[in-house]
Amino acid sequence: MPDPWLRALDRLSHDLRVRQYGGDIEHIDWVAEYDPHGGAVWLKSAVTIIDQRANGLHGNGMGAQIDAEEDAALWSMADLTQNAIAEAGTAWPWGNTGGFMNPALDRDVAVWKDRNGNSIRIGYLGTD
Repeated sequence: MPDPWLRALDRLSHDLRVRQYGGDIEHIDWVAEYDPHGGAVWLKSAVTIIDQRANGLHGNGMGAQIDAEEDAALWSMADLTQNAIAEAGTAWPWGNTGGFMNPALDRDVAVWKDRNGNSIRIGYLGTD
């Protein structure tokens, strides 16, 4: 993967350590799938929740162009990974006031938004 994608994956990995609800994530395997016709990449995730059987690869959501900037790639990765974690039966990330936080791209910055409209940059959960 290009360097911006690797940096994005590192930021996403940081956030995976906190705010899980309904089961703790034990392990995630990732596979990047490239569509040569459209130039998009999807990050597929195989999620294992502690004391549960591993889920297969999931990649439902939006992809990003292979030449995307770090935050655009991160927004896609967060969306895809969050969906795969939900398929495994866990809510992530969970907001301070309850409910899911959703990934968004706000002025070209990848953020998590809670149900009240508050946001924090992706990669900074647990520091707020």
